[in-house]
Amino acid sequence: MNAAHDHDQDAGAYGTGTYDADAYDARTYGTGTNDAGTNDTDAYDYRRGIQAIWPETERLLPTSVTETLAGLAERNDRAGRLSDSSVGALREAGWFGLPVPREFEGGGGSIEECCALQRRIGAADPALAIAVTMHLFSVGVLVEHWRRERDESWMLLEAIAGQQRIVGNAFAEPGLAGALTRSHCTARRTGKEWTVNGVKVPCSLAERSDLLCLQVRDEAGGPESLLVALVATDSPGITVERTWNTLGMRASESDTVRLRDCVIPDELVFHRTRPGSQGDEVFAAGLGWFCVSITACYLGLISAAVDQARAALENARITHLGASRSELPSFQSALGALLVEVLPLEAACAGLARQLDARTADPRSLIPALLALKCRAAELATRAVEAASELVGVASYAATGTASRLLRDAHAARFHPPTRFATRQLLGRWALGLPFTFELDERPGFAGDERHSARPDERPGLRRNERYSARPDERPGPGRNERHSAGPGERPGPGRSQRAVGEAP
Repeated sequence: MNAAHDHDQDAGAYGTGTYDADAYDARTYGTGTNDAGTNDTDAYDYRRGIQAIWPETERLLPTSVTETLAGLAERNDRAGRLSDSSVGALREAGWFGLPVPREFEGGGGSIEECCALQRRIGAADPALAIAVTMHLFSVGVLVEHWRRERDESWMLLEAIAGQQRIVGNAFAEPGLAGALTRSHCTARRTGKEWTVNGVKVPCSLAERSDLLCLQVRDEAGGPESLLVALVATDSPGITVERTWNTLGMRASESDTVRLRDCVIPDELVFHRTRPGSQGDEVFAAGLGWFCVSITACYLGLISAAVDQARAALENARITHLGASRSELPSFQSALGALLVEVLPLEAACAGLARQLDARTADPRSLIPALLALKCRAAELATRAVEAASELVGVASYAATGTASRLLRDAHAARFHPPTRFATRQLLGRWALGLPFTFELDERPGFAGDERHSARPDERPGLRRNERYSARPDERPGPGRNERHSAGPGERPGPGRSQRAVGEAP
């Protein structure tokens, strides 16, 4: 488990590495005593039970910030755009640098902590949560690349954290059906630069992002012709068109980005891989970041809908029965049935995030479970919010208000790639020991470019030369072109690549 995750389990109770009963009781229950049965009641408090699943994150994002975000959510939805105040509140709290290691001026947040925060933001304003999850995904890919290569990509991380840059994720394209390791955007090398053309849509926070993380295809071809790069959003040749006008997640600002002869310096191309490859460990780890953080957003949305239902059941009285709905077994059971579905997903999301943080398993081995988690969250989101809306009553059918907004927002869950069509196919092939890809493939027996039969000692879907055999305590060797392997306390020598991100050549 990384140092950022080990740290901060609240020094008062856990900081010494030993169990302190008084500190634990005082922190958790307030009194530090067990008399009169008071603490027994508190132990079963609903909110306490939910919080026990996730790490404490108040120090990373104060409740006052999420309250501000929640107060702006309705206005954001009506406008179909985010308030500058919403983004500013996160920036002021240092949220955009949270996933970057501390040695590069970041917050050093673990994946689990990032997910816990996304759950809280998702409960406050789901559209904002979805939009900034794409920042997490982009930065997560960069972090995972740096952890394995230890190359000059640290400078990109330092610029993002130190300057609180927003990184938009520009991986989605028309015609890809959600495939992340392919691109219709072309890149042509000219000296030490790349000239890129293509369209990216939808791209959350496109207009207000400082940087875009995108994948493009080297038109010269070759075994590593899929390039992943960062580019300043205000670079010549990049235009953003406001095209996002949807039923739900209206304020995520997921607009269209057009690249026309956009020049990307070679040093901003931080990763290369084979198009259609599922053997790339960096992509697998980045996909892990996405699966757990997007699931956490929808768990936050569901929790907000459940809170709406809880309040409605407590406040609504049925006069001829002389009782509130919360006192009636039928409504109690209906709410309980909803939580039976939600709570295991909460625990699974937190658990998989912890597993990614632990870095004891090849992330590719976790991909089936991660994709199943995300697929289950997408299926549950609409069903859970619909069930909660029924408990709220006819007020949830109003044209405005939190309940109806959550109902609209929940439907977006089914459209995030990989979709359930690709995920179910992948899981079936995985279980049968057949080659698979992260994308939809309708050709029986084949999986994208993987036209071979996996031997018993090979991971399904990977070419033999793509297998990752490094032990947990062993880093892969130098990256392509024998890049400098800079250690955490070591900086590469001066050079062209040390310019600030977005600075002109």
